[in-house]
Amino acid sequence: MTTPHTPLLILAAGQRCGSTLLQRLLTSHPGVLIWGESGGRLGRILEAAEGLLYWSQEYGGEARTEFSQHAHQGWMANLTPDRDLILHALHRFIDTLYITPATDLGRPVWGLKEVRYTLADARRLQSLYPGLAVILLIRDPRAILRSLDEWERNTGGRWTRELTEDAIHNWQRVAEDFLAPPDPDLPVLRLRYEDLLADPTGTSDTIAKHTGLNSESFDPDVLTTRVYAGEDYARLPRDLRDWPTLPASLRRLLDPLRIRSLIHACGYPAPE
Repeated sequence: MTTPHTPLLILAAGQRCGSTLLQRLLTSHPGVLIWGESGGRLGRILEAAEGLLYWSQEYGGEARTEFSQHAHQGWMANLTPDRDLILHALHRFIDTLYITPATDLGRPVWGLKEVRYTLADARRLQSLYPGLAVILLIRDPRAILRSLDEWERNTGGRWTRELTEDAIHNWQRVAEDFLAPPDPDLPVLRLRYEDLLADPTGTSDTIAKHTGLNSESFDPDVLTTRVYAGEDYARLPRDLRDWPTLPASLRRLLDPLRIRSLIHACGYPAPE
């Protein structure tokens, strides 16, 4: 790849997978800005736009013909803009929200990171921006639960057990994509967080090659400077409990057969 891909989409299997680490690594490149999470809301906008396109194609065409021939006396119940106008409006929304401010900062290569998206969301974005490249990141879910257990205990109620359960649900969804056969039309780099830490230089080179960037422009200190929560907690000592000492109710989240099968398929030891 001789030119940088844009946008760059980081998909992570739930919280505490290392997506912020990758976001920071890519943004350490002076020409790159990876925007943070929006709670999956852009994905909903893209899905809604997909619905608008379907409606316009299936029902809007007849209504547009009626209106062009009979104006308000025609059957105009499903009158909608055509496909090109919908796509243009969606492009302008995303361009204004993400591309223009990144470019104004001198960072023309932009992207997003999210812990709630799947490859289906990536394909919707790719239909608008064919130059998209995806990094799909996964981590041992036992390590994720150890970290989320700390959040449950130390964030003053801001992180709840319900949110932990949602995170494991997202882990399963993205793990399914992690193991899916490659799609020749969608460039996806599949990474395990553990491999990134074991070989940061080699992984940085792989990421650079996948994204079309120069790895020498990355700041290697990102990989040794951990920021694991909000400003109040970012650089405090960690308070992680070992896996066997976690509450049984937490460890049981990995008991379902499908999750255990995915854990094994991703190369992690089965939870005890």
